[in-house]
Amino acid sequence: MNGQEYFTPLAFDFLWEAAGLGELPYPLRVRSHGATEDERAVLRQRVNVEFSARGLRDQAGRLEPRIEEWVQLLARGSVTIDALHIPEFQKPPVGILAAADGENGVVAVQDADGIWLRPVFAEGLASAVVELLPAGTRGTEASITLPVDEALRIPPNRVPVPAADAPADGGRRRRGSLSERVTDPRESYARLTGQPRLRGGQLAANSRDELGLRRRSPVLAWFDTATGRYLSLSRPGADGREWITVSPADAKTLRSRLGEMVAAL
Repeated sequence: MNGQEYFTPLAFDFLWEAAGLGELPYPLRVRSHGATEDERAVLRQRVNVEFSARGLRDQAGRLEPRIEEWVQLLARGSVTIDALHIPEFQKPPVGILAAADGENGVVAVQDADGIWLRPVFAEGLASAVVELLPAGTRGTEASITLPVDEALRIPPNRVPVPAADAPADGGRRRRGSLSERVTDPRESYARLTGQPRLRGGQLAANSRDELGLRRRSPVLAWFDTATGRYLSLSRPGADGREWITVSPADAKTLRSRLGEMVAAL
């Protein structure tokens, strides 16, 4: 696979314009540069010179085929996964968009500095996205399932909790017996929501058919606390109510869930 390419917000603005693909797909966001058409023309020429120097445009002004294929996939891929996360407290968000058409794949990563594009295997979109998330250990709290309307009424229980990697019993992590662990899901939910969030984000899968019709999966949220990483997913139950499940998660769990979301589209 060919290597990655980096674009400043200015360069990506004119790259997307040159490809003629319309509005940027979520979660990528780049403002329009230049207050007037004349200013924009000057900036466009500056970017064209940069692209030519980097070999991203040929002498006729056409985009390099690899770059054109990447942006086409981002705009019109048959399968995409979008992700947005806060890597650390008070840090700017990071946006990720992975796209494939069955044969080729690409992932775009946007941070405060600009946008990186690189190829990925079409069948490996979920893995490519999960690998870009901050590292985290699997949560130690129990899995919880509650009706959403009930969960919204539960006040957080802000009590100190040991960190997920805190040593105990001679360096071995201590896992309480079943009798010691909270069994009431409302109490468990209150305890978990009372733990300060260290970082977190959300992921979703999308599909587009031959007619351009789009489908989107439910949003899968994840967050880290001192006790580890958890995922949160809401879906309708057999009783007609919306139910939320919050459960411990690691990279394998998130890959599996994302794969299921893509397969269900």
